[in-house]
Amino acid sequence: MSLSTPLSASIAAGHQKTAEAAALIIKEGGNAFDAAIAALFAASVAEPCMASLGAGGFACLHTAAGQNLLLDFFVQTPFKKIAPSELEFYPMQVDFGSAQETFHIGMGSMATPGMMAGISALHERYASLPISVLIEPAKILAKEGLAMTDFQFFDIRVLQPIMTRSAESAAIFYPDGKPLPVGQIQRMPGLADYFDYLSHEKDWAKDIYLGEAAKLLLKDSIAQGGLLRADDLAQYEVIWRKPLQLNYKGHQLLTNPLPSTGGVLIAEGLSALEPLPIDPLHTKQQLARLQKVLGDIYSIDRNPKKLNSKWGSTTHLNIADELGNAISITLSNGEGCGYMIPGTNIMMNNMLGEAALLPDGFHNWIPNSRLSSMMAPTLVLKENQFHLATGTGGASRIPGMVLQLLHHVLDQKMDLQAATTASRLHYEHGRLNLEPEYAGLANTEDPKLEQLVEWPEKAMFFGGLNSILRHKNGQLQAVGDDRREGYAIEL
Repeated sequence: MSLSTPLSASIAAGHQKTAEAAALIIKEGGNAFDAAIAALFAASVAEPCMASLGAGGFACLHTAAGQNLLLDFFVQTPFKKIAPSELEFYPMQVDFGSAQETFHIGMGSMATPGMMAGISALHERYASLPISVLIEPAKILAKEGLAMTDFQFFDIRVLQPIMTRSAESAAIFYPDGKPLPVGQIQRMPGLADYFDYLSHEKDWAKDIYLGEAAKLLLKDSIAQGGLLRADDLAQYEVIWRKPLQLNYKGHQLLTNPLPSTGGVLIAEGLSALEPLPIDPLHTKQQLARLQKVLGDIYSIDRNPKKLNSKWGSTTHLNIADELGNAISITLSNGEGCGYMIPGTNIMMNNMLGEAALLPDGFHNWIPNSRLSSMMAPTLVLKENQFHLATGTGGASRIPGMVLQLLHHVLDQKMDLQAATTASRLHYEHGRLNLEPEYAGLANTEDPKLEQLVEWPEKAMFFGGLNSILRHKNGQLQAVGDDRREGYAIEL
C-alpha cells in the first residue's frame, strides 16, 4: 500500500539515472526501501560495469521503528570444486593508465549471485509498492537508453576484453567494433524485455535461481567450463546479520560485520583515532596521524602479499526519508566474467577470479561459503536516529576512504560537500598515495613507507563516496562524489 503524500527524501548514488529512478519511486509514494530497490534495478542499466542482476552486495539498514540490520546478499562459493584444468578461467591485463592490473575472467570465475535474492528479501520485509512499479524506471531506461558518460566510457574501454567477449555484450557496448562514444545512447533491449517479464511474474525473484534464466545459465556453465550447478542456484539464501556496531564520540556506527573485513578495518581505524588530538585538515600533523592509523590498519593480517590493490568495479548508493528510514548499499559485479545469460543482457560476476577476495589463492576457496569482502556500507546514528550514510566502491581502498569521510564529518565537523571533495590518501603495501592537498606533507621517516605517490589531481582511484547527512534541524543533505560521477537528489 503506497503513501498518499510523497515523502521528503535524499538520494546519493553512483549515477544520475540510478538516483533518478529512486526519486521517481519516492514521488510515487514509496519509502526509502522502495526507492533503493528501484535504484538497484536501474544501476544494472546505468552502471553496467559495476552492477548487474548477476552481482552481489550488502545493505545496512536503519528503520523508522529503530531496527538496525545488515542484509548480506553477497556471492556464495559453489558446492563443489572442479579441477582448474577443466575450468574456463584465464587472466586479462587491464591498463588503467597509472598502473596495470590483472583480472581473471571466464565461466570458471562465476560465483552464485545474490542480487535478486537481496532485492526480494528487501522487498518482502520493507517495501510498500509492488515490484511491477519498482522495476518500471529501470525497464524504461533499458529500453529507451541513456547517454554514455565519461566515467562509464572509461570503464567499458579499459574492460574491453570483458565487454566484447560475447556477441550480446559487444552489440551493446562495442557496436561496429568500437566503444560506444561519450554522448551516444546505450540501450539494453534484452534487459528491458527481462524486466518486463519479471514485472508480470509472481515468482519473479526465483527466475535466475530456478526459472528459465537459471536453465540457460546452467546449460552454459556446464558446457563451457563453469562451476555453477543447479544446487548452487537453488539453495542460495540471503543472510540477515546484526551490523558491526561501534560507539564513537556520541555516535553509533553501523557497518558490515565479519566474515567481511571492511567494516572491521573501519572500526579499528576509528578506535585508533578517537583518543588522538584533532589537527587542522591537510596539515603535516593531521596527515601524520592518518598516515599512522591507515598504515596500521592495512597491516592487520589480511595476507597482504596476496591481496592486490585493485581498481574495484563497485558502486554505492544511500537513501534516507523523512520517516527516519535509511539504507546504505554497496554492490559489485567484480569486473564481470564476460558472459551474459543469453537474451537477458545480464552480465555474470567474476568474483572467483578476484584476488582480493581470495587470500589463499585462486581455487582455494571453501565450498558453499560467503566470500569475504572489503565492501562496507555504513550508517551513523545519533540518539538512535539516522545521522549519516556513506560508502564507496574501490576494493581494498574502501575502508580507508570511508574512515576519512567519517573523520572529516565527525571529527573535523566539516560540511558534507567539503568533506567529500577534500583530498584523501591511501596507504597499503608500503605505498602511500596522496591527493593534491596533501602534496609535500608526508612523513617520509615512516619505516613502513616504501613508495610515495603524489597524484596531480583528484582521481577515481580514491573511491566515490556518495553520502547523506541529517542536520540538527532534521534537513537531509545528499552529496555525490565527482571522482566517480556520483549524483545526489534532495526531494
